[in-house]
Amino acid sequence: MKAKVSPSQTIPKRRVVAESASWLALVAATSLGIPYAETVRTEIKLPPDALESGGRYRLIVQSYDTLGRPSLIPSGKPRASTQRTVTRADLVGGVRIDLIELGDEDARSERRVIAWVEPGEANLEFDARRAKPTPGSFYGVAPSGKVTSESVEIVLDQRT
Repeated sequence: MKAKVSPSQTIPKRRVVAESASWLALVAATSLGIPYAETVRTEIKLPPDALESGGRYRLIVQSYDTLGRPSLIPSGKPRASTQRTVTRADLVGGVRIDLIELGDEDARSERRVIAWVEPGEANLEFDARRAKPTPGSFYGVAPSGKVTSESVEIVLDQRT
């Protein structure tokens, strides 16, 4: 038989703070010696009239600490990057991609996320760290979200 616990005698519950230690941050810090790890959630969209053909496209998403001008793609090394093979229909409906950023510190206030699409498929360079847009690619740039759970929306409405 259990004794009833009055409201004044409730047992305090441990609070879990998601921001303080994610699994990725723990693995990065203990295995790789990297003090900072974060997931940047993105949603990439393309205006319906942007691409004419219904073929397959290579979508590249990268994040950078800072950019000289917000509309230019920098020449430095991205903080995070990935690529995926997509179709025109995927892009018009919106493609969600999570970027895994690893580094020394959180510089969220000045970061930018860049995405572009070009004809072709994702290649063997899985993370697309060295990728740069080809002439005629549709691209978009957006500031990284202020809050970790916030999703960054990028519209590919500019052309290189």
